[in-house]
Amino acid sequence: MKEPALLPQAWRLARRELRGGLHGFGVFLACLFLGVFAISAVGSFAAAARSGLLTDARALLGGDVEARLTHREPDSAQLDFLEARGRLSRVVEMRAMARAAAADGRLLVELKAVDDAYPLYGEVDIAPPAPLAHALDRGEDGIYGALAETALLQRLDLQVGDRVHLGDAELRIAGVLVREPDRTFGAFTLGPRLLISRSALTETGLLQPGSLVTYAYRLRLPADEVAEDVRAELQTAFPDAGWRLRTWREADPRVRDFIDRMALNLTLVGLCALLVGGLGVAGAVRGYLGGKVFHIAAMKCVGAPGRVIFAGYLLQILILGAVGAAAGLLAGGSVPWLAVHLFGERLPVPLQPGFYPQPLLTSALFGLLIALVFSLKALGVARRVPPSVLFRGYAETIRLSPGGGIWLAVVLSAAGLALLTVLTSPDRRLALWFIAGALACFAIFRGLSALIIVLARRAPRPAQPSLRLALANIHRRGSPAGSAVFSLGLGLTALVIVALVQANLNRLVDETVPDEAPAFFFMDIQSDQVAQFEEALAAVPGVSRSERHPTLRGRITAIDGVPVEQAEVDPEVRWAVRGDRFLSYAADLPESTEVVAGSRWPRDYSGPPLLSLTTDLAEGFGIDVGDTLTVNVLGREVTAEIANLRRVDWSTLDLNFALLFAPGTLEGAPQTHIATVYVAPADEAALLRTVTDRLPNVSAIGIREVLANVARTLERIGLVFQAMAGVALVTGFLVLAGAISADQHRRIHDAVIFKVCGATRRDILSAFAAEFLLLGLAAAAISALVGGLAAWGILEGLMNTPFSLRGGTVLLTLSVGLALTLALGLAGTWKALGQKPAAYLRED
Repeated sequence: MKEPALLPQAWRLARRELRGGLHGFGVFLACLFLGVFAISAVGSFAAAARSGLLTDARALLGGDVEARLTHREPDSAQLDFLEARGRLSRVVEMRAMARAAAADGRLLVELKAVDDAYPLYGEVDIAPPAPLAHALDRGEDGIYGALAETALLQRLDLQVGDRVHLGDAELRIAGVLVREPDRTFGAFTLGPRLLISRSALTETGLLQPGSLVTYAYRLRLPADEVAEDVRAELQTAFPDAGWRLRTWREADPRVRDFIDRMALNLTLVGLCALLVGGLGVAGAVRGYLGGKVFHIAAMKCVGAPGRVIFAGYLLQILILGAVGAAAGLLAGGSVPWLAVHLFGERLPVPLQPGFYPQPLLTSALFGLLIALVFSLKALGVARRVPPSVLFRGYAETIRLSPGGGIWLAVVLSAAGLALLTVLTSPDRRLALWFIAGALACFAIFRGLSALIIVLARRAPRPAQPSLRLALANIHRRGSPAGSAVFSLGLGLTALVIVALVQANLNRLVDETVPDEAPAFFFMDIQSDQVAQFEEALAAVPGVSRSERHPTLRGRITAIDGVPVEQAEVDPEVRWAVRGDRFLSYAADLPESTEVVAGSRWPRDYSGPPLLSLTTDLAEGFGIDVGDTLTVNVLGREVTAEIANLRRVDWSTLDLNFALLFAPGTLEGAPQTHIATVYVAPADEAALLRTVTDRLPNVSAIGIREVLANVARTLERIGLVFQAMAGVALVTGFLVLAGAISADQHRRIHDAVIFKVCGATRRDILSAFAAEFLLLGLAAAAISALVGGLAAWGILEGLMNTPFSLRGGTVLLTLSVGLALTLALGLAGTWKALGQKPAAYLRED
């Protein structure tokens, strides 16, 4: 007789089971939904941001090609070459102090001066609306106009039409600057924007030799020109120009790197939530199939093949998994639209909402593989349930193995999950560490659960009946203690990780200000103004001390003879080679630094260029004492030998430099001075007024304001991680619920037997409470250790944030988890305790 086809039979079985409702699959669906939602939301948002950056790339860069120089403008030959290639826009950026003309307010601003060709792409939004050229032009009163951001007007108590002093010039506020097309990521700035014309900048007198000024020359090319070809021509024609060339495809690499890094970190957090949720999947499937044991045995008695049972329930799991994953994909894919609708122009990067298949497909694959990895074992056991269960009870299923084929399928699914994690991660090393950590957690808790069962079996029998019964329940044949500790331990670990990461982020925000920090950084002090600056400090009685160093700007062009474009630079220090960096020279190294390799140079050193480098850059560059570093300073290549390596604690805010040259190399270059000043809070306003009145070109950076800005930035980043941590937190609680409910039918069965044997409701609750408490304490102890190590790795490794163990946070988290465990566990048996045993005994 021909055997009926497998799939039709399996579909009939799955359909019949699904008609019975989704009872028992709430945790299953919720875990898959949350995990898939977290990963798809992060992926969709990152894809929308990358697409937005690419769509607006020319506007973000300001042109098709940009040549950027610091301190100096191009020479006439370079300028003629640029003008011959297309329409040219000249933009100057610097920092300066703005003063209200009718009041005593002073504020550091991000100054931007533009020409008539600006912007080459996009539009400048002004309120009230007006043509940009008209707003910045000189008025009938002979005063140039300026556009200010709302923050500038608020802090200087100004309105449109009021006047503001900038250097030696007086400007009229012609409107509010709402948006610049070439300004993207404004998470951290030293001051609000003030937009003026280049003609107005000339009148301010701020352009001094050595001042920190950035000149950007943007080209809008004819339609038939290719940006990459023009950049290659510029590099070939002027190899020693010292400028930084970018095309529209590289509009804002810092933003792209930030998005990629943030997406990677958040995706791993989401994957962690999905892995933890996998335990809820396993518990839900095991609990559901455990309640179907007699049903499966009955089907086998009437001739149902094991493969039909396996395929039917697998199909049911896949259908339900698809429902949960689809809901997660729908919610995650809608995040870009929701973000644009809720935040719009307030978003730090332009978003291009759309349907992005790659992150959604990746998320769906993660959900599918998680469902398979954590449900195949239970399905394999269900397939091998013998018909004798109808007569011998649950004991027949206790030691069943899913079979070699199922174990192979589990291993292949887990390998596919690991491979997908590595292939979709931009940082393969980090992905491998994540996989290793996940495997270590699983191994630790699996070993711990086995150890607890062994210790419970060998422990002396206590006199207290409830404790004796609790120990017997842990090590008896068929005890769910192993799976409960495994699930409970990982769930509590997730809670500890989330709590510690959040507590450390909050601490970082609260403890940003060091115990002794300078009040101001003063920049752009000209060499001939040093004496006046010192006199201004002496005139303020509250000044306790100050530090001052000459400064220049230079760009690292080669690392030990290898051009930076070809050198292997660690991503953590790649910022150091992206543009110009502050550098200085000194006869003595700063007292606050520690020399860890090499030696200090003599105070009267005179010889070939020597350099002192910080240890973080040396490690990231892969160089050591005796190697060389080449720096382009004002178009001149300076190759210096590394004389020593310094360890610097930047959190003290002491004046220091990553690159510090020995005397004899940079003294003849145009330079300015930078100084830090420590002053009593009551005298800060007097110091700022005294210095800026005597030296209008000097910029003052208030440390308190900067630290407040840093705190706001950390809070914004922390909010994103809080949202992801919330997903992991909810998933952890779901896993706790699943861990308790997965074997609930067995506990109800045991409770009924105890009642028949004469145990009171109090006796049964005491025994179960002692069992749950022993298991919970064992799981909590190891969760505190594993969770602490994982949180340390996330903060120190992923987020580059100092870690401190918050004992109170860990204890509170574990206490809440244990209380929830007891409540869920005992609540599950209450139903049986309140009913007559006969109704349950008849089922046996």
